[in-house]
Amino acid sequence: MIPDSEFFTNNIILFIALGIIIALIIRMEIKRAMRGFKDITPAEAVLLINKENAVLLDVRESNELAHGSIRDSKHLALSVLKQRVDEIKTHTEQPVIAYCKAGTRSSAACEILKKNNFANVMSLKGGIEGWKTANLPVVK
Repeated sequence: MIPDSEFFTNNIILFIALGIIIALIIRMEIKRAMRGFKDITPAEAVLLINKENAVLLDVRESNELAHGSIRDSKHLALSVLKQRVDEIKTHTEQPVIAYCKAGTRSSAACEILKKNNFANVMSLKGGIEGWKTANLPVVK
């Protein structure tokens, strides 16, 4: 059965929009695959911390720390990370898990770390909010 071409011509704008959306999704997935780091869940982060001595990097701003942070994490706000990345250069060979409030800024931090030759960089899915949702401990 051949699709009705009248349906297509009457809805050409919808088909164009669908094509654009599909192209944007493909582009986003290709970009995600090629960025050099991955997003990990809080459970995966706990495994990396316990088994591979992963370093946690809190990239939130200082005023956000009052809401709690993950124990033993190092704090370098995203706004100063480029200028102060040398402070954590001793961890270039260890897994580094960057986190922020919800997981957006940590991706930018991972890009900075990759450009500074950090070998194994990850972003915590959901940030500290995802960590809390998984009922994992925070310190204040």
